[in-house]
Amino acid sequence: MNYDAFIGGFAIALIVVMVVLLIRLSVKTKLERWGYELTRETHTLLRETHLKLDSIKYQQEHLLAGLERLHSAASTQTTTLNDLHARLCRSKTAV
Repeated sequence: MNYDAFIGGFAIALIVVMVVLLIRLSVKTKLERWGYELTRETHTLLRETHLKLDSIKYQQEHLLAGLERLHSAASTQTTTLNDLHARLCRSKTAV
């Protein structure tokens, strides 16, 4: 009777091991697929983010160039106004 119990236990253990291996194989395949899709999606998002950041950088450089032009124009106008003010002051004192 002990021999039959040993054979029965061994058969159940063998079936459990086979089920565990089948589950592992199934899960492994799904995890590999999920990992591949996640990597691909992450790469796509990183590429899109990089393009957006490049666009923002270009726009910032364009805005900075515009601000430099405005600063230069304002500086020129300020100098002209100061010169005109100085002339007016001199002409008033001369009169």
